[in-house]
Amino acid sequence: MTAMKESYEKQGKALLNMSRQNAEIEKEKAEYLSIFARHNLDVLALKKPGMIELRFNNASEQVMEGLEDDTEKLYNIGADNTPE
Repeated sequence: MTAMKESYEKQGKALLNMSRQNAEIEKEKAEYLSIFARHNLDVLALKKPGMIELRFNNASEQVMEGLEDDTEKLYNIGADNTPE
């Protein structure tokens, strides 16, 4: 019974943490969508292609690094739970 209670508490904390992370991600998504709503990227790309290309390339690099970091974290979680 004690083990079940500890497991339940651990799951509750993990769920709370995931909910907080999700809220942060949703806030960040809303900020990005707001930027896209305020700017016409087609017009900007035609007027200032160098600026847009540089920003897109930098942002794409950050996204890929984030995916790599997240993938590594998920892989390590799976590795931590393997039986010995």
